[in-house]
Amino acid sequence: MQKKYYVRHFLYLLSLLYSTTLFSQNKISLKEPIRFENSSFNKKIKTIEDRKNQTNSDSIERALFLKRKQQETELNHKNHSHSKATLNPVHLCSNSNFEEFETISGTNVLKNFLYTTTNPINPTQCVTPFTTANQEIAQYDPSLSNLMASTVPFNFIDEFIGDINAFDQFALQINYKNSYTTSGVVQAKRFKTNNENNVIFNYKAVLQSISSSGHFNEQPFFKARIINNAGAVVSEFCVIGDPTNCIFTQAPGYEAGSIVLYTQNWQSGSLDISSIPNNEEFIIEFTAARCGLGGHFGYAYIDDLCLHHSNENLQGSIELDPLYKICPTLPISVCGTFTVPNSGGVAASVESVTLNVYDSNNAIIFTSTTPTSLDLINKTFCFELDGTNLPNTATANYNVGVIINYGVTATGCSGTSFSSASDNDANPGWDISFMNCTPDCNFTLQTGILKLCDGNGDGKEFFDLTNIDSQLIGTQPGLTISYFTTLTNATNDTNPIVSFTNHESYSTTLYARVTKDATCFKIIAFQVTVKNPSGTISGILNVCSGSTTLTASPGVSYLWSNGDTTRSTVVTAIGTYSVTITDADGCISNASVTIIPSQVAVSPTVDVTQPTCFVSTGTINITSPAAEYSFDNGITWTTNSQMTNLPIGTYNIKIKTVNNCISYAKTINIIPYLSSYPYYTSIDPTSCNGFGSITITTLATEYSFDNGATWGTSNTANNLPVGTYLIRTKDAFGCISNFNSVVFYNQFLSAPTYTFIAPYCSNLGSITITTPAAEYSIDGGTTWQTSDTFNNLSSGSYVIKIKNAQGCTSPNLYVYLTRFENSYPTYTIDEAGCNKYASVTITTPADFYSFDGGTTWSTNNTLGNLNNGANLQLKIRRGLSCVSYSQNVRINSNFRPLPAVIDFATLVCDNSNNGNEPVNLSLYNSNIIAGPSNYTFSYYNSLNGAQNQLSSDVISNYSTFNLNVTNTTLYVLVKDIYGCSDIATLELTLIPTPVITIQDLYYLCENHTVSVTENTVFDSYTWSNGTTTPTNVISQAGIHSLTVTEVHGSVICSTTKTFNVVLSNPATITSFETLDWTTNDNIITVNVTGLGNYEYSLDGINYQDSNTFYDLEVGEHLVYVRDKNGCGVITEEVFLLIHPRFFTPNGDGFNDLWRVKFSEKEPDYIVKIFNRYGKLLKQLGHNSEGWDGTYLGVPVPSDDYWFLVTRKNGKEHKGHFTLKR
Repeated sequence: MQKKYYVRHFLYLLSLLYSTTLFSQNKISLKEPIRFENSSFNKKIKTIEDRKNQTNSDSIERALFLKRKQQETELNHKNHSHSKATLNPVHLCSNSNFEEFETISGTNVLKNFLYTTTNPINPTQCVTPFTTANQEIAQYDPSLSNLMASTVPFNFIDEFIGDINAFDQFALQINYKNSYTTSGVVQAKRFKTNNENNVIFNYKAVLQSISSSGHFNEQPFFKARIINNAGAVVSEFCVIGDPTNCIFTQAPGYEAGSIVLYTQNWQSGSLDISSIPNNEEFIIEFTAARCGLGGHFGYAYIDDLCLHHSNENLQGSIELDPLYKICPTLPISVCGTFTVPNSGGVAASVESVTLNVYDSNNAIIFTSTTPTSLDLINKTFCFELDGTNLPNTATANYNVGVIINYGVTATGCSGTSFSSASDNDANPGWDISFMNCTPDCNFTLQTGILKLCDGNGDGKEFFDLTNIDSQLIGTQPGLTISYFTTLTNATNDTNPIVSFTNHESYSTTLYARVTKDATCFKIIAFQVTVKNPSGTISGILNVCSGSTTLTASPGVSYLWSNGDTTRSTVVTAIGTYSVTITDADGCISNASVTIIPSQVAVSPTVDVTQPTCFVSTGTINITSPAAEYSFDNGITWTTNSQMTNLPIGTYNIKIKTVNNCISYAKTINIIPYLSSYPYYTSIDPTSCNGFGSITITTLATEYSFDNGATWGTSNTANNLPVGTYLIRTKDAFGCISNFNSVVFYNQFLSAPTYTFIAPYCSNLGSITITTPAAEYSIDGGTTWQTSDTFNNLSSGSYVIKIKNAQGCTSPNLYVYLTRFENSYPTYTIDEAGCNKYASVTITTPADFYSFDGGTTWSTNNTLGNLNNGANLQLKIRRGLSCVSYSQNVRINSNFRPLPAVIDFATLVCDNSNNGNEPVNLSLYNSNIIAGPSNYTFSYYNSLNGAQNQLSSDVISNYSTFNLNVTNTTLYVLVKDIYGCSDIATLELTLIPTPVITIQDLYYLCENHTVSVTENTVFDSYTWSNGTTTPTNVISQAGIHSLTVTEVHGSVICSTTKTFNVVLSNPATITSFETLDWTTNDNIITVNVTGLGNYEYSLDGINYQDSNTFYDLEVGEHLVYVRDKNGCGVITEEVFLLIHPRFFTPNGDGFNDLWRVKFSEKEPDYIVKIFNRYGKLLKQLGHNSEGWDGTYLGVPVPSDDYWFLVTRKNGKEHKGHFTLKR
């Protein structure tokens, strides 16, 4: 929380300074007392710089400075109607163009804006005390040139910028070059009505940059901020002059070598007001300030709130396109647009665009810096998300955010930087939702918006929420919708909006829960918007030229009080003009302006041609239309708008219109020609007695290093002692450049340290410089002494320095002594916060301290154990009675308890038993703290990483963290919505899961059962058929499974193994295939059918996998077929045939018949016998006794005979044999 230091304002007579010297009328008489009404000058005499930017310690010069300051203050109070004007809240864009004035006590003053002045306690850089503007801002009058806030013509000629090129007739100027007051502060009290998120404005700033020592935190600045109705700053930015910041243009060399920087073009500014509700008042505040020491100026111009006139700005932006992706098809495109800041001709470069995906705990689960497209011309980008980027596409919800980082490509712009921009959410509700994405819950949703015009200006209206239904679901049937104010309520189906047909609401986001049945619902966000637009009128509110054009803010229809129905109307007379504007939603806004009487014409616009090196005169051309023109302040008039051949000098330009209105004079200076200042490089001295060198890099004919006193042809000057050098160049035509300044400092010592005792009551103060040195000074080096202690010091500002024996000095260091009894105690607040109460420490040294306004006193300067709402009155005391003023302090911070985390240890089952296990660490969040949805979690490998939130140690893949035996201790940083955090230890021990030993395959014999047994002892067994014992008797073939568990306290490790039970049975022999007719080289092939896996044998002992046997002898064979799975053996005989080679049918009882051996074993077997001529002699069956060697009963002769065997399968065998007699 920001610390606030309040300073009371009071009247205090600083001193009475008199002099016997009388000054002329335009000078200041010191016979009058000097009075001040400003808090900081009431407390102490500040260090003062003169207009040459040097510290001014001369009492007379300081008195003159303070007298001029008093006169400036009186002038600012004099030129408004009353000194205590107050602001009334008006709409955000009222008089946003600074054109509307009202007449009060005969003076035209700006409506809806007031100003004040401040002199903050040093250091002053970017400091604006909380103050209240109470002085009116006068309409432009060039005779009032010393006002801290005033309007100026749109074409006002600034000494450095030139024509400011503002808009319409007037712009606002805050502070001015020669002011004697530190800060000019302009305030406007506003409220918004139409959900506006930003205050936009346009500005130009002129700021001196001070590189010399003693100006740390004392630079001139321009600042804008928003203060809510509770007095808190909700948005602000401050810009100071930095010559290395390339948004600025640098003016030519200026007095005392100081640097003047300005923004040549209008800059766009933006302040965030999204946190401020409609119709709640707030303050817009602009500050332009000098250096806190008075010597260096800073001022600014502002024009047109609510309108962007420039594409130059210091702030970039990025915005995601709304997603509303519900049950999306992957991949998902995440796209958006961005802007690139630029100013002063320096454009930012896009260094990176980063996409972050957040889970429901707001933890980042995926990051990408590689867009699929990045269009730098149209300024669009896209990323793609697929299933690998989203760890849970079944039930999870996600949000996305983007960050854009900018760089600067221009060289020499080290002071130029553009802040990153972000968009942390694509849309209200979940950006991507996989809630209930099942096939039976497949309806779709679209978001929508309900708009109503604000009828009574209170910011709320009554909505019939059912009017959103068609936008959300279209015409999909069978869906019911309920409405909720929060996403949590919608998700949990709690606290629905009951009066949904007449629901009163401000502009907000609501949530629809769309339900199909008890288990099928989806949620989508939608908007309700209460519109209350406020109209504005822009234009020059001056009819001196005969007419002016008034333009209304955008709408679709218009009705002016003069009857016109166009956006713009031309008016010719003074008076009040109003317009009614209707927008596209039918909402009406009204605006009016008053053109007040004026005899002053609009300031003339002029083009000036200055002398050149070759033309010694200038030209002034007045481009504003007018009846007459004057170049001598109205002494003479002409109808000629141009004057040429003007010598060097000052010209006061006026115009006279057809209505006889005369403008104020515009001063134009025709100045001698000086070319641009030269550029240079330099080498600084390395010691206080050392020397430096300067090289002028701008090409020229001659060069000067002493402001043109002497010239030479060398562009380098060497052996230069410390000091200031004004460099110039001269070209071949004798044209001399403006000067540039180079400063060599002799301050090579570090700034000294010191202690002080402030003066109190009748006692004077002292300063002791604690850094050892040869000499010491407290007046910026004007005088020196060898003692490090300075006594008898009154209140005021002192500039301390030290010097060593070699003459080297330190930078200026400012010490402020404030008289004890006339000061408020300074203090620091150690704010309450995470696990701590607030404490207040009084930092002003004293003997005694009080925190209750002096009721009680203590030597302890710190009071602790404070919480929000505590009000303190700080006082300090020296001795018995020297007491300071009372300083009110309020504690606005709260004690916040740390998240109540619990260390958690558990076992993790190594499901693969490989020493590694992917673990989703977020599953343990509920074990670490109650209500985990209220916290964010970050996971680290080490305690140091968690304590210091080291990005190098964070576990980014926490949802798939690879747990192994070496990283069992993790650290979880738990953070609540207030940023308070604590660290829990998460101890994860990897243990093996059960190993099941049963086989992968079992065989079940047909019409039998098979028994499967797990022999390892486990805590439980669950078979797929419901059996819960180690042994399972299975009667059905197929895929079966066994799940076993081991119980380790609350952790149960389980393993499931599937196995196959295959049905088997004995084989069935379907046929034999034989290859015989040889003595011992025959073959049998067995053909079988069946469910099993079979092996074959001819002896029932030795089996083979092949169903073919080789090298068999003829005769009878018994073939065995065995099921390898143990389901039985079958046998069958088979015979191999062979025929005799001869026979002798001689009746001796031996070989009397010829037949195929073993043919009787083969049914349907036929043998045909032929003589050598092919004549069929005999046919035999399988049971035939054989052939007796006869044909028709007659013996045939000895010879060779042929036979043909035809077997049952159709196979034939041919051969021959011999008949012998």
